[in-house]
Amino acid sequence: MLYFLKQLIWGISLLLIPLSLLLPALQAESLQVDLIFQDITNNQSIKELRENALSYLSLEQQKHHPHLSAKRIERLHQQAPAEIQQALQPFGYYQSTVQAQLIPPSSTQDKWRAVYTVIPGPPLILNKINIQLLGDAQQDPAFETLLAHLPIKTGKILHHSDYEKAKQQLRSLAQERGYFDAEFTQQQILIEKSTFTAHVQITLDSQHRYRFGEVTFNQSWLNDNVLQRHLTFKPGDFYTVNQMLALKNNLIGSDYFEQVDVERVLEAVTEDYRIPIQITLTPKKRSSYPFRIGYGTDTGIRGSLGWERRYVNRRGHRLKSKIEWSEIRQGAVANYLIPLGEFQEDNLTLSLSYRGENTDTSDSQLFKIGPSLYQARSIWGFDLREILGIEYRNEIYTIGTNEIGHSKLLMPHASWSYLEADDRINPQNGYKIQFDLRGAMNGLGSNTSFLQGRASLTVIRQLIEQGRLITRGEFGYSFISLLNGEFHDLPPSIRFFAGGDRSVRGYDYQALGPKNPRGEVIGGKHLLVGSVEYEHRIFKNWSVAAFYDLGNAFNEPSEPLKQGPGLGLRWHSPVGPIRIDIASAINERETPWRLHISVGPDL
Repeated sequence: MLYFLKQLIWGISLLLIPLSLLLPALQAESLQVDLIFQDITNNQSIKELRENALSYLSLEQQKHHPHLSAKRIERLHQQAPAEIQQALQPFGYYQSTVQAQLIPPSSTQDKWRAVYTVIPGPPLILNKINIQLLGDAQQDPAFETLLAHLPIKTGKILHHSDYEKAKQQLRSLAQERGYFDAEFTQQQILIEKSTFTAHVQITLDSQHRYRFGEVTFNQSWLNDNVLQRHLTFKPGDFYTVNQMLALKNNLIGSDYFEQVDVERVLEAVTEDYRIPIQITLTPKKRSSYPFRIGYGTDTGIRGSLGWERRYVNRRGHRLKSKIEWSEIRQGAVANYLIPLGEFQEDNLTLSLSYRGENTDTSDSQLFKIGPSLYQARSIWGFDLREILGIEYRNEIYTIGTNEIGHSKLLMPHASWSYLEADDRINPQNGYKIQFDLRGAMNGLGSNTSFLQGRASLTVIRQLIEQGRLITRGEFGYSFISLLNGEFHDLPPSIRFFAGGDRSVRGYDYQALGPKNPRGEVIGGKHLLVGSVEYEHRIFKNWSVAAFYDLGNAFNEPSEPLKQGPGLGLRWHSPVGPIRIDIASAINERETPWRLHISVGPDL
């Protein structure tokens, strides 16, 4: 038995000797691949060509394969030139040549080295592009615009990626504009190697363009005519994805609904290519209780607590009420909104409010009641927001030390505004224009007469990637004597004051204006304020700013304008910029500095 075991061990040892000699051959070979490009004269990115060639190259992909052997390297090396030539064709190089060299390991190196010298040759030039539209798209201006801006151009190098991108843009536009049966009946690139030119031929048969059909709302708590106001199209209008998205945004923005699902019912398309639209709505909670707290230099600590009834009845009426307080102002307001007209934001608002205000220049208690009509209006091609209303004001006030009054005004008022911005909260480019008009007539529910206009303009422009310029102007004018009114009969809520966070910084809130013999600011008939500000982003949502404010409230044009230059820090929060400014009142003795803190959008 012992003899048999010895013989077995000896036999196994004899087998292991040749196996150990084969182990070096079984180990994976080490490989280095080099690509050298020559004669690139057309601004084509060598890095882009190299990366695409390496992605095609089998030898590069398998150089870390655990079973890479000398024979496998030689075999893959033989097919490498064809792979490189194929990799260059999407970039327009159909006449490339590749010089290949495979260097085995030697005493001075321990790895294989594959070197490929690539001469791309002349690229193919697009000498003809023929894109044909069939069907209803022939009359669609959107396709004319797209055809003029496709990435493929006559006289340019043929890039297959641009060709595919052009087809994708045509396909996407067809889907976005309701050509759901559109298909390419021809899509090819014809190559003439003798002249190094290419001819692109694309034919898109759009067939019929679909239209919006009837709209169905799946909900039970609001009348359909209330929901119809949020539609961005009418049945029979041509279908577009943008209109569908706008409809969904309108419904979400109405504040009635927690969830909005808008679907096309394709299986119910009519013979005249109308697609029924089905909208499933999930309501929000009927009541909400918004609470806000904040701080501003003008007001000090401020807060509000509200109660809102999102829908009072099936006709979509709303109730919004709140109480608010700050160091200088306390009040309460209730608004009852009745949807009117065809558009989402059109409504009749019945308002009732009380406000008590105590500033360094005046004390007042103001009670207001009245209706206002909010509606969209197109004037000179601009879609304006218009407010028309009439309100009764009863205001008891003290201005300065001894000017005490009791104002009663039945006051019609109107406002028109237009806003355009790339972002409503933190715009880089945009502007807002607003004009307000109000007045009263003695004997017609009022104890004095006046007519007052106020105009404001804010413009924001991005100058460089990290910087923007903000300019602001405001002008107010009062007609009093022409209507046989008296200035001293106007309450502080009608008079003009300047100074504060949104006026001339460097001065206290409402600290600028004509003064009485005691040197107390009593407000003016007119107002003029301007500001220039440059803001530069320094880190993510943080910016620094430099500004120069100019303005005053006055009775006569000869009265001087006050100046307030300064510096600021901005944090662009989700609710708008939080501003910390320090400004100098350079028209005052010793040019005192004042800190201003404010929150809210620039427009």
